[in-house]
Amino acid sequence: MQFKRFELKYYIHDIQAACLGSQLEHLLDLDHHGDPVEGYRVRSLYFDSINDECLYQKQSGFLHRKKIRLRTYGDSGTEMVKFEIKHKHGQFVNKESCAIEKKDAQQICMGDYGLLLDYDDPILNRIYSVFTTRAYTPKVIVEYIRYAYVMPELGIRITFDKNMRSNINHLDLFSTVHDSLPIVLEGKQVLEVKYNSYFPGYLKNILSTISTERMAISKYTLARRFHKQQKWEDN
Repeated sequence: MQFKRFELKYYIHDIQAACLGSQLEHLLDLDHHGDPVEGYRVRSLYFDSINDECLYQKQSGFLHRKKIRLRTYGDSGTEMVKFEIKHKHGQFVNKESCAIEKKDAQQICMGDYGLLLDYDDPILNRIYSVFTTRAYTPKVIVEYIRYAYVMPELGIRITFDKNMRSNINHLDLFSTVHDSLPIVLEGKQVLEVKYNSYFPGYLKNILSTISTERMAISKYTLARRFHKQQKWEDN
């Protein structure tokens, strides 16, 4: 596996995000999912093993770790859903993804993993193998509003994620029930900077005006923290 993509994360205040976004919108393109005022909703259902191996890898500081999730963008009524395996090796990230139909995603959420094999896709076959051999089940839903700016020619993607919430009571990715809990302090959001190899100096200069420090932020871990079942999950 080649890890070529850098991913850096920061906590920033809403005011900082507004200032930074006003500069980036003149230099980068708006993501095709996005709206400059409203942003767009991202909703992910995370899976983990019976002994929470993905959570344990993160909490224990494993250099190489993974997460598996189902993800929707924008309107939850979309007929296609993205299955993703996110591999992380230090600050390098590789993400494998494959789209599946909404009706199949609903069945998979209820444990019918055999549907993954119907697609005859190597990524979904690998997910099926992990799910069935490691007893993976749905664990938590994470959702937030995202504002994203991109520079496709350099593989640059800068995102702001706000109003981050989690839910373990309704693990239907398409549920209209809203009883989720906030997982980031009010007035703060997560800034993510992703790029393949080269990051222009003028963008570095703009980001350097924000007073913050890079942190190892995991939305999955944050969400699980608010629903912890074992003491080690607080580490």
